[in-house]
Amino acid sequence: MRRYDDHVLDELISYAAEWTGFSRDAILPEAVRRAAAGLGAPDEVLQRAARRDLPVVHALCQAVSVGETYFFRHPEHFRWLATRFLPEVLEAGRASIHAWSAGCATGEEAYSVAACLLDLLPWPRSVTVEVLGTDLLERNLAAARKGEYGAWSRRPSGPMLHPIFKDAGSDRVRIDDTVRAVTRFAEHNLLDEPPGRFDLILCRNVLVYFSPEAVRTVARHLSRALAPGGALLFGSMDISEPPSGVVRAGTAELQIYRLEDARPAPRTAAVRVAPDPLPPFVPRVRPPEPVALHLRALVHIERGEKKRAEQELNDLARQVPDYVPGILERALLHVRMGEKGAATSLMREVLKRTDKLAVDELLPGPEPLPVSFYRDSAQTFLRSGRGGFE
Repeated sequence: MRRYDDHVLDELISYAAEWTGFSRDAILPEAVRRAAAGLGAPDEVLQRAARRDLPVVHALCQAVSVGETYFFRHPEHFRWLATRFLPEVLEAGRASIHAWSAGCATGEEAYSVAACLLDLLPWPRSVTVEVLGTDLLERNLAAARKGEYGAWSRRPSGPMLHPIFKDAGSDRVRIDDTVRAVTRFAEHNLLDEPPGRFDLILCRNVLVYFSPEAVRTVARHLSRALAPGGALLFGSMDISEPPSGVVRAGTAELQIYRLEDARPAPRTAAVRVAPDPLPPFVPRVRPPEPVALHLRALVHIERGEKKRAEQELNDLARQVPDYVPGILERALLHVRMGEKGAATSLMREVLKRTDKLAVDELLPGPEPLPVSFYRDSAQTFLRSGRGGFE
């Protein structure tokens, strides 16, 4: 492997941050070093980066990207679409819905949006649906266009709310043709001007990695891309204040925003609402701090900062030892780090902590999940020795 000293590496990290909007703190130097080593001699790569040579740009962007995604992530957003957004669209007599999954990674979110809209619109459909998924990396877009996924794209925290795929064998699934037909994908950098105007924009769990300046730039682009009455949805950790020109819709936790001139929601819903797989969340008697600490650890996990995440989760365990989601998160982190013994001990702790709890009781966490989820996860791991979590 070619030797990349700290100066050269720092320059390449600066280029990657400039091109992607990522905060330097969210970029793993070792990932950049590995990507650059395959491109040539250090001085040559720096010169190519300075003139924005496409192979260098693509390699460094790929090195810093984070592709964590799965179907129907944040189900509360899809419930909001069903109960508030779609009834409003139908009452207004709109002929079409244009949706944008901004930073779509490998496409699960874009297909989830398409499946939700198609499933909930009355039949025969008087409203056409078009969903655009965009990402910076052609590698991700190729996977999205292929439309075949494994078990990691299907999680208990993202319940299958709407028909979206069919079995493809070997524990793989293939996106249903009707969902695929209304979904397309294109390369786009969120730092650039938007690719059109949209009634619905989702940019979730993307900006958490960006620098403050880049977050402001992207949020401004997204709010300007909203059509009248449009809705803009972020992940819970993406932004700290509303973009200019939009107002909050719903609770602060939802991170949903509308144009200031958006029409009020209708009094009656004219759309079939999908069954809610999770009852309204009523926290047990517990302050919100554990969830906030857990979220902070998740940011480090998604950035690949396993040691920092481990420290955060250990601090959380000391402060709130009976916080079950944190115990499971620590176990899964040990699995990823190849520390099976520590993971096994923590999985047993999950079973012990949940032994006397009702299986359908919801536990507070980044995503409220029932006790059965935690017990099933621990039991599956302990039965197999690995649990399929790697």
